[in-house]
Amino acid sequence: MNTTQTEALPQDEAELITPEQLGLRLNVSRRCLANWARDKIIPMVKIGRVCRFDLQKVRAALAQYERAAVTR
Repeated sequence: MNTTQTEALPQDEAELITPEQLGLRLNVSRRCLANWARDKIIPMVKIGRVCRFDLQKVRAALAQYERAAVTR
């Protein structure tokens, strides 16, 4: 088996990432992510004291706040 090749996750399994990883991808702080999750702007999975984010669901949630470019 070739371990260098990445396999796609099944539809029902999501890749969960840490707040640090998501913050680096979105270029925002952990505090900002915590505020967004608290205000239900982005979805968060919390298991005990550990919180994780599904990147695809976060991107879909943030897409709702995307604005069209203003042309003059």
